[in-house]
Amino acid sequence: MMKTIAISGLTALACLMGTAGMAQAQQMHEAAQQAQEYSYPSRDGSYSPPSTLRITEQPQAGTAAPSGVVRDTPESLAQYERCRNNADRAAVDRAQLQNEVAACLRELEARRQQ
Repeated sequence: MMKTIAISGLTALACLMGTAGMAQAQQMHEAAQQAQEYSYPSRDGSYSPPSTLRITEQPQAGTAAPSGVVRDTPESLAQYERCRNNADRAAVDRAQLQNEVAACLRELEARRQQ
């Protein structure tokens, strides 16, 4: 009877350790997916030592759900395109083009505020 309890306890412990090991392996695998590694060996005649570049991307705070997403209507975008095309045709120098494009953007922003 004692032998059966001991074997059952060891089996349960082994299962628990296996589950914990799998969870840790999965976390390590996920971390490995996030990191990129580039190796640069030294070349003959070079004074540079071999080097390794590791890139790990970490999510920025607040990037999951942008709150101020702007969605323009197709009509508003068409008006902007017409304004921009007219500005391209009418402008005779860079300063005039910049002023006219700025006016097109102000009109677009005014439509967004409505």
